[in-house]
Amino acid sequence: MIYVIADDLTGANDTGVQFTKKGYNAIVSVLDEQSTIIIPDNLDVFVMDTETRELESKTARKILKSILEKININKKDVVYKKVDSTLRGNMGDEIEEIMIILNRDICIFSPSYPSYQRITVGGYLLVQQKPLGLSEYSSNHLDQEENSFIPFLLKKQTDFPVGQIDLKDVVKGQETILSKINELSQKGNKIIVIDSTNEEHLKDIFASGLKFDGPVLFSGSAGLANHFPNINNKHEALKIKIEDNKSPVIVVAGSRNSIMEDQVNYLKNRLNFTELKIDLEHVFSDKDRILDNYAAEGIKAIKGNRDLVIHTNAIYNEEKLINKKLMLKYNIGFRELEIEIKNFLGELTSKIIKNSASRNLVLTGGDIALGVCKELGISNLNVIDELLPGIPLAIANYKNYNLNIVTKAGGFGKEDTLYNLINKLKNY
Repeated sequence: MIYVIADDLTGANDTGVQFTKKGYNAIVSVLDEQSTIIIPDNLDVFVMDTETRELESKTARKILKSILEKININKKDVVYKKVDSTLRGNMGDEIEEIMIILNRDICIFSPSYPSYQRITVGGYLLVQQKPLGLSEYSSNHLDQEENSFIPFLLKKQTDFPVGQIDLKDVVKGQETILSKINELSQKGNKIIVIDSTNEEHLKDIFASGLKFDGPVLFSGSAGLANHFPNINNKHEALKIKIEDNKSPVIVVAGSRNSIMEDQVNYLKNRLNFTELKIDLEHVFSDKDRILDNYAAEGIKAIKGNRDLVIHTNAIYNEEKLINKKLMLKYNIGFRELEIEIKNFLGELTSKIIKNSASRNLVLTGGDIALGVCKELGISNLNVIDELLPGIPLAIANYKNYNLNIVTKAGGFGKEDTLYNLINKLKNY
């Protein structure tokens, strides 16, 4: 059995699909401390979304422990800890907790995702040819060097010894990588950060980890998961057929990344769609009225056979907070602002789905994906295919029919990504 542990929904889906496209049957479940966990008999890969990325480290560890203690995972099972490709969240805490609970000797850690210009060199994560600390993905207040050096970030969250394997050794292939893993393990290192700049490196890293004589925790983005070996007996009979994909598509874009704004702008003059640009001031001051107004406009668009794009009226982040006035006016923190936006977009999308014929959703950002699924009462998704690298298509049961749900991390893709996703979904 293969177990994947992710800290948000888009990450769970984009990792689960790496196994699906290799022939494995995978399901994604949103779990918490109270969840009753039922794993289907025909399953190859069970992907757990713990929703712990934005939580305090103690709370994240507690939830993770509660979930894992309900599952009988043995030393022969493959366990993969999915981390954000820009290293957000409680990655050190969660890796340590998993290793303790599941008695793993070492963690092989490589967050590179070459398809999205994330590579690791000298222990540093480079995003789009820049150190992470110089990119717009930098999410804390460390200096650029500290915020880019993976061992430093890990050591802030765990006391486990962290070792490194440099690119000069990785390029020599599997035998050298395995030798270095053994050497570092014998010296007491528990987490081993391994450089990688292309798919061949990731393939060799995964293969070397499988040869290690002891229980291993693999950890990385969806990039490393992509190199798990193919399964020989594909479950053709278990494949779910997509239905109603010709109906209008609802895009919900709640990411604070500027890439998202470029992707929405690219749709203009290329797609027959209705744009709902949400005024965040009204979300706080007049929520109920504008919720109904936006919903009515969205339902009208779907009934008129038009695609619908829902997004906020501002790009916001911690450093350049256009909506800082909202935080001051309503005495809320940044995370509270994000949660309020997530909940509003979830309620709005749910109202539109319930009152229209649309069966197709494109959800960007883990918060938004979770918010929409929560409002629709969806906690399990069958991941069936990858429409673009790292962007999966899943099927979820809703009432008496299925919804086709595409989830995308907010920072993923080029400016034409949304346009291509909508076309691929309709022509699937």
